[in-house]
Amino acid sequence: MFHILIEEKRQQMIELALVYGFTAKETVKCSQELDELLNIQLKATLVTQQDQSEKILLSH
Repeated sequence: MFHILIEEKRQQMIELALVYGFTAKETVKCSQELDELLNIQLKATLVTQQDQSEKILLSH
């Protein structure tokens, strides 16, 4: 589900860039929102990987 939000935001950013330009404030704001979504996803992935690593270590 989260990957859908990321792809929708990415598409919105591309469309804004094509209409207003890559450095327009609308495009930059959307890009920053996309960055936030990507950072949330990255943190969630890292936490999941860390949890899995801890479980493996504890099981040995």
